Amino acid sequence: MYSIRSSQAVACAAIALFSAVGLAASAQQSLAPSGPSPVLVTVSEVPQPGAEAAHAALEAQYAAALNADKAAQYYLGMGALTGKQQNLFLSGYASLEQMADVHDHDEFLLGEKLADLDQQHSEMLSSVNTAIWLFRPLLSNPNPANLAQMRFMEMIHIHVKPGHGPEFAQFTEQMRDTWAKVDPDFHFSVYQQLYGNATDDSYLVMIPVQSLADIDHHQSLVGQYAKSLSPEAQKQMLDFERADYNSTESNLFAFTPAMSRLPASWIRNDAAFWTPAPPAPPAPAKKAAKAN
Repeated sequence: MYSIRSSQAVACAAIALFSAVGLAASAQQSLAPSGPSPVLVTVSEVPQPGAEAAHAALEAQYAAALNADKAAQYYLGMGALTGKQQNLFLSGYASLEQMADVHDHDEFLLGEKLADLDQQHSEMLSSVNTAIWLFRPLLSNPNPANLAQMRFMEMIHIHVKPGHGPEFAQFTEQMRDTWAKVDPDFHFSVYQQLYGNATDDSYLVMIPVQSLADIDHHQSLVGQYAKSLSPEAQKQMLDFERADYNSTESNLFAFTPAMSRLPASWIRNDAAFWTPAPPAPPAPAKKAAKAN
């Protein structure tokens, strides 16, 4: 993945010289499992057909290089289970300033060292899409559970017609409050795109789950949710969906430890998942017995 390549898109005037320890600590705080980060960077990478395995191997080399030099950036890697075949990387920050500091620090530290990997990386990708999002806490119902113990993420990308953000906020708040009564275990975080290639008002709804059984349970309550809405509320929601949406797309992703670089605070929560032991080598073949 790594995003020191995308740091050119973050307009920074100069390289800020911070200690690797200080930056790593602040980045670790922003990616801590305690809650959604105020600033989220998403990088979607689509490998060339047939380059999926090579891309995964290259990501492991990136992580090894970042670990060797104690780089400041951490990221969660996920693989798409639905929609287009892509790898999605999430990086969380406390602020845009921290994001710029981390990127500039790592580019200063590793830019030249990763030049060859960068070249290989660009040649094996058919597309890359980077976006920066801001957390909308008043529209969200984040999961108080430990994100490091989740295994899947449903990502809903909602495109709202320009100028209809207030209607979307009202709609989302009503949905959140109703679901809180029907399914208290339904948690989600809403982000609004600040920078990216969207030409409308773009939102990202993130729903982390530990098991796909959690989604089964939630879906089983959809009918109950609909019945709990008043006729007026149902009409308002239908009117909004008809008049204010451009489009919406929902896809499911699986967490990918091999494509992630996470702080120790994550790994300690479930080391068996985040740092799995390599498979045992095959047993040596037995020699055939000699004939008498």
